[in-house]
Amino acid sequence: MQRRVTQIESIRVLAMAGIFFYHLWTVLPDAGAQNPFGPILGDFLSQGYLGVVVFNAITGFVLTLPHADPGGKPPMRYRDFFLRRFGRIVPQYYLSLALWSLVALVAGTMPFAALAACVGEKIIFAQTFDPARFFCLEPALWWMGLLAQFYLTYPLLLRLFRKLGAKRALIACLAFGWGLWLLLSLLAKISGTAALLDYMLYFNLPYRLPEFALGMAFALAWKPRAALLAGDDPTGVPASWRMGFAALAYFCLPLAILFKTALPMPLAHILLVAACIGVAGSLFAWPAMARLGAKPRIAAAAAASYSFYLLHQPILGYGADFLRPHLRPFIALCLLAAISLPLAVILARYQDKLVAAFEARGRRS
Repeated sequence: MQRRVTQIESIRVLAMAGIFFYHLWTVLPDAGAQNPFGPILGDFLSQGYLGVVVFNAITGFVLTLPHADPGGKPPMRYRDFFLRRFGRIVPQYYLSLALWSLVALVAGTMPFAALAACVGEKIIFAQTFDPARFFCLEPALWWMGLLAQFYLTYPLLLRLFRKLGAKRALIACLAFGWGLWLLLSLLAKISGTAALLDYMLYFNLPYRLPEFALGMAFALAWKPRAALLAGDDPTGVPASWRMGFAALAYFCLPLAILFKTALPMPLAHILLVAACIGVAGSLFAWPAMARLGAKPRIAAAAAASYSFYLLHQPILGYGADFLRPHLRPFIALCLLAAISLPLAVILARYQDKLVAAFEARGRRS
């Protein structure tokens, strides 16, 4: 079986594209209605935030894959795991944080005291615990707090999956995460404290735990089967799974489109997660996605997607502020996309090369 799961690379690029165009829409929301395609364009772009759901599932999948069969790696010691995982995300994260902090300071977009407090929280990944600063400096960085929480709990989750088995552990994670969300959403109607907690937990574990757990469960179930089917199917996905993913996408996606705004937030999110898993699973099972992910350009784009995520949103924000007074919304949106997308890609690759150079120098030393 191939060592690199190339279809994951393709799905990662698609998820990042969704997030990029969602943030493009957020900085120029008028273009979602005032355009030749009508409001349907804005409705489409506004769903790109679901790329984060896909990223969460991919994170659980990729971390669990080395441990997903009897001959897999044993769980790492806590200290080694934390050093390795945080060591992989911190360099780019801190570089991008320093860059946009410097830009904000020079541009005068935030008072120094507020900027210092914002950066201080983000340095220790605590931004998702402070509702006043969830979205300060760079809103997309809220996800880094959620990612850090998952890393801190992952060794315990892996033990849970090994002890209970993938199916039971997944059910336990779904029941705990979404069950707590449903309970607190009911309490939020009668308690201000519960309402604040309900709002905060949308950006934290355990509300978002099921998304990571779905990726973990899929890795544990897929890898042994992929080894058996390696000669017959490059994706290693049984036909019954293909049908299941297709059915999930076929039923949940239309329901989400029709009823998302009418449902309570937890039920709407659960429906959207089911639709995302159905679509992502169908793409995973499509051999063309594996072939596409093996192409050097797609692999390079997937490798740069982390730095791209960290860097792209302020480019869009500053660009929109410059273009908004001079151009009609749809023209501004098209021009901003044409400029900011390649610029963010170039910055992401440069940042990755800079981090790689520092790491190589450190190893030589």
